[in-house]
Parts: sequence; C-alpha cells; structure tokens
Amino acid sequence: MLDERLAASLKGRLAIHQARYRHSKEELGRIWIQLDGREIAAFSTAPALRRRREIADELMDANDLWGSSTAYHEADRTALELMTKRGEQSDYTAWHDLEAYLSLSIDAALLSPNPLIRGLAFADRRLGKRRLMSQSPGVGEHALIREIYAARCAAEGIDLDRDV
Repeated sequence: MLDERLAASLKGRLAIHQARYRHSKEELGRIWIQLDGREIAAFSTAPALRRRREIADELMDANDLWGSSTAYHEADRTALELMTKRGEQSDYTAWHDLEAYLSLSIDAALLSPNPLIRGLAFADRRLGKRRLMSQSPGVGEHALIREIYAARCAAEGIDLDRDV
C-alpha cells in the first residue's frame, strides 16, 4: 500500500522493509527504510525501549521526582514524545505511524511533526513537482526528511541551489 503512494521518480529506489524475529523475546522486530539500497532510517524495539527508559530516568533525576509513579508515567510519556520528534522510534511505533500516514491528506502529512510521516510526504506521488519546489526542509529538520527531499528533488530534476 505504501508503494502505491510513491512518486514515480522514486519507485524502485525507496523501499520500506520489516523483519519480525519470532524466536526472540516478545517477537522483537525492525523496520528500516532504504534509498538506492542504502539504509537511511531504522526503527527497532530493543534500542528504542532502552533509550526511552534512559530519557525518562534523566527527566526523573533532573526534577528529583523519584518515588512517584505518576511522575514516572509523565516522564515516560514525555520521553516518548521527545523520541518521536527526534525520529527515534520502536518498530511498533513506526508501524503505527506508517498506518496512520495512509489515511492522512498530503497537507496533513507535510505539516506533521513526525519525521517519518513528513519524510514520506516528500516521496508521495500526491506532492506535485510545483509544490515540491515550494517546499524546503529547514536546517534543523531530521536527516530522514532532508534525505528523502533531496532524493525526490534530484529525481524530478529540481536544483536544490535554486533561489526560492
């Protein structure tokens, strides 16, 4: 279904893969995105869970909130929001975002704060060449967004050094 959304200029070049490791604890898995056979993003359960706990613990330490389960749940929620904004997700979260992307309008996808959704919007066939030229990821944008944008512009013959 996601392949159907790809711009013709990126078909065969941009691919989304998923692996599920059945015999591992909790059937951990991985989702990764490749551009021209090179991995440009990966979402994996174990590292994401580890990172989420590290961030939540840092928030608890910084605010000296240990001993309160309510505070830890809030720190955990904040950690998840920060990770999503940074594009550090588990495969489960990435899968959920990929499914959500399929029901979004191109306008909503382009405005999404989620790097995975916003990156896919730049590869979307619903984003025409004229509108693509009017878009430009900022310097602080996630690397996934910048990479897909640059690949799409190159594939469409759009000079990134043009005056906007």
